[in-house]
Amino acid sequence: MKKISSIVLLLTLAISHMSAQDVIKIEYKGATATVNVPSGITNVVSSVNGANVTITSNTTNKEYTYQVKGSSTDGSLTINGDYKMTLQLAGVTLTNAHGGAAIDVECGKRIAVELVEGSVNTLCDAASGSQKAALYFKGHAEFKGSGTLNVSGKLKHAICAKEYIELKSSTGIINVLEAVSDGIHCGKGKQNNENNYFMIKGGIVNIINVGGDGIDSDDYGVIRIEGGTLSVNIKDDASGLKADSTVAIKDGIINISVKGEDSKGIRANHTVNIMGGKTTIIVEGDGSKGIKAKRYESGSTVLNGGFLNISGGELSVQCTGGNLLAESGFTKCVAVSVDADLKQTAGDVDITVFDKAIAYTLGGETYNGTETHTGGTFNIRQVPWQIKTRNYQYDMTVYVTVSNNGNKLTSYDNVAIGAFIGGECVGFGIFEEDGYGVIRVRSNDNSAHPITFKLCHFGSLSEYILTPSETVTFQNQTNVGEPSNPVVLSYSKLIGDANDDGEVDANDIVAITNYIMGKNGNLIKEDTDVNGDGVVNIADIIKVSNAITGK
Repeated sequence: MKKISSIVLLLTLAISHMSAQDVIKIEYKGATATVNVPSGITNVVSSVNGANVTITSNTTNKEYTYQVKGSSTDGSLTINGDYKMTLQLAGVTLTNAHGGAAIDVECGKRIAVELVEGSVNTLCDAASGSQKAALYFKGHAEFKGSGTLNVSGKLKHAICAKEYIELKSSTGIINVLEAVSDGIHCGKGKQNNENNYFMIKGGIVNIINVGGDGIDSDDYGVIRIEGGTLSVNIKDDASGLKADSTVAIKDGIINISVKGEDSKGIRANHTVNIMGGKTTIIVEGDGSKGIKAKRYESGSTVLNGGFLNISGGELSVQCTGGNLLAESGFTKCVAVSVDADLKQTAGDVDITVFDKAIAYTLGGETYNGTETHTGGTFNIRQVPWQIKTRNYQYDMTVYVTVSNNGNKLTSYDNVAIGAFIGGECVGFGIFEEDGYGVIRVRSNDNSAHPITFKLCHFGSLSEYILTPSETVTFQNQTNVGEPSNPVVLSYSKLIGDANDDGEVDANDIVAITNYIMGKNGNLIKEDTDVNGDGVVNIADIIKVSNAITGK
C-alpha cells in the first residue's frame, strides 16, 4: 500500500511539473512588461516594446497556457498561432491607450479563457485604431473559471470572436461596462451552421452602456441560453439580444431593458424558442418591440422563419412605448411581434402594455400567421398609464401594500399600482410578491413634491385613488417604507362588484360562478370573496343576490 501511494505521489508531481513547463507568463508593470517562456519551449517567441507584448507560437501539436497578470495604463497583448491555447487571466488591468485591442488573440482555433478564482481582470482598448474589440479572438472562445472580467470597448465592441463564444457553467462574472457598438459580438458563420453561436451555460453577465446590441450573434448566428444570469440594459436604437437565425432559451435568468426608439428586447431573424428559464423584457421607446421574430422570403439570410415557440419557462414582457412617426408612417410599439406563427404548449406568459402599446401581432405582409395555445398560461394586461424612465434623472423607491375595504390584497395578478406627481405617471409596480410591492418613482425635479397613487384593474381598466398610510414626498435616492413595514395604500369599492364595472347586479353573480368553476378571466379573489371569509363559494353568490334584492 505504501508503494502504491509513493507511485501516485510521483505521478502527481510529474504531471504538475509538466503543466508548469507549458505555462508562458506575461506580467505588466506600468510602462514595461516581461514575458517568461520556459526553457523547454522552443517554438514560441516573444517581443516586448515597453508594455506592448507580441507572442508568436509555431506549435502544431501542443497546447500552451498564457498567464496574464499585472497592470498597465498603456499596454497590449497580441498572440499569434495556429493551434488551440489557453488564455489565463490571473489579475490583469490593461488599457491600450495608443490604438488597438487590449488583448488580441490571432488564433483561429479554440481559445480557452480561464478567469482565475479570486481574480479581477479589467480590459479597455483605445478610441482609435482598427480593432474590432477590446478583447478579440480570431477563433472561438470558451470561458471558464470563477474570477471576474470587466471590459470596455472604446472604438467598437467590448468582446468579439470571429466564430462562437461559449460560457461554461463554471464561469464567474463578466461585466461589459461600455461599448460603442455591441457588448458581445460573434460571427462570421455559414448558413445553417450551428457552430456559429453565443452560448451561456452559467455565470453572471451584465451588459450596460452600449451603443449597439447587447449580444449579437452575426451571420446566421444562434443565441443559446442554458443557464446563468444575463442582464442587458440598452439605451439606444438596438436589440438586447440579436441573432441572425434563432434565439433559444432553455434555462437561466434573463433581464432585458431597452429604452431607445424602434428597439427590440429580443430579435431573431428566424425563430424564438422559449423552453425554460425566467425571462423579463421591458421596452420603453416608441415603435419598439419586446420580442421580434422576423421572416425573410428572399435575400442572403435564413429564409421562411418568423416563429415564436413557447414550451416552458416564465416570460414577462412590459411595453410602455407608443407609436413612432417615420417617413413611411407609424411604427407601432408591440410587446410581441411575430411575422409568422405563435405556438404555446406550456409555460407562463404575462404581457403588460401601457397606454397605446399593442400586446402582440401575428403574420406579415405575405404570411397569414396563426396562433395556438394548448398548455400553459397566456395573460395580457393593459394599463392606461405611460412612463418612459429614460426621460428622468432622479429616482426613489417606495415599498407598499394595498388594502381594499380594510382587507389586505393577497393577489396582485390583475392589478397595477401607479405613482403620480401632479397628474403625471412617474412610476408603476406590477407586484409578484403577496406581501408587498416595490415602486420606482422617477422625477426630473428633486424637490419634495407630494406623490399620489392609483390602482388600475386590468379587466375593466377601472381606476381607484389610493390613500397612503403616511405622506409620501419625492426625495432622490431614498426609500419610503420597507419590506417588513410597507406603506399601506387603501381604497374602497362597492362590495359585491365582482366584475369591477361599478355596479352590483346579475353580472356579478355570473362572474363569481365563473371564478368558482375555474374560469377566472381577469377576476381577483378579493373582488369575488364578497363576504370576506377567505373562500369563494355559494355564500358569496347569496350575499350578492341579497344585495341586489335589497336584503
